[in-house]
Amino acid sequence: MKKTIAILLMLVILLPSQAFAASVSTSYVEKLYFESYKDSVKEVRAAQKKMNKVVCPDVQTLTSKSKASMARYKTVVKSKPSKDVLAKAKADKDQDKKLLSKAKKECSASKKNIKKESNQALKDIAVYKAGLVKVIKTHLEGKDSLSQEQFTKTVHDGLTHIDSSFRDILNSLRTHSQ
Repeated sequence: MKKTIAILLMLVILLPSQAFAASVSTSYVEKLYFESYKDSVKEVRAAQKKMNKVVCPDVQTLTSKSKASMARYKTVVKSKPSKDVLAKAKADKDQDKKLLSKAKKECSASKKNIKKESNQALKDIAVYKAGLVKVIKTHLEGKDSLSQEQFTKTVHDGLTHIDSSFRDILNSLRTHSQ
């Protein structure tokens, strides 16, 4: 009789906790622990876009210079000057165009590398976050041997790592942008 009561008591106590444990979803964990994650990713993406405009200031200057030399060349052509004046204007226009093209190519390569690095860092954060979500889900389902204190420390350390990684990415993008 004592065994049956003990078994019934265990079923009454364990079944509700197991039923709750089975209902822990990834979306629940993400809402509970990673509420600012998507905002941080958006902030990084916005910083990447801003970097595109600021990382190569010489391109804007060279673009203005190239447009000015193109306008001078068109003006010279319309005025029907001597061959020497026309050749000089054309040479200036071509040189400015080549300098602009070279600067754009270098700028594009630089932006591509910076964006590639920050995207890789975002992927690393996503992998780390997925691992942390697994740890959280395992603990909430009661399938691990962590004490509540150990679990809290693990989650806190993980969230701190993710936040500092986002800060590092943003600082890097802002450094490249200046």
